[in-house]
Amino acid sequence: MYRLGDYVYPSDLPRRFLCRVAAAEDFDVPAGTSQILRLEPLEGPWPQGTLLVRLDKAVRAAENGCYTRGRRCSNPAEKPRRGSLARGTAA
Repeated sequence: MYRLGDYVYPSDLPRRFLCRVAAAEDFDVPAGTSQILRLEPLEGPWPQGTLLVRLDKAVRAAENGCYTRGRRCSNPAEKPRRGSLARGTAA
């Protein structure tokens, strides 16, 4: 299940464009629960303010889960640390 702020790629486009989940609505289907997602493209040919609408089965989570809020990175070194100072600055 995707949540607000998760990062995904729509799988039906000719190339991968990173999007953020702007809204997720659950609904029941015979096989269980599915979602309708409203996606905010962070890159691509769309004008600012565009929202793409996809079913949850038509998107893929961003690689390594590092862009996905609430999911752990497979390589912790890739995940930015909260509250860390830039290198070379005094505390």
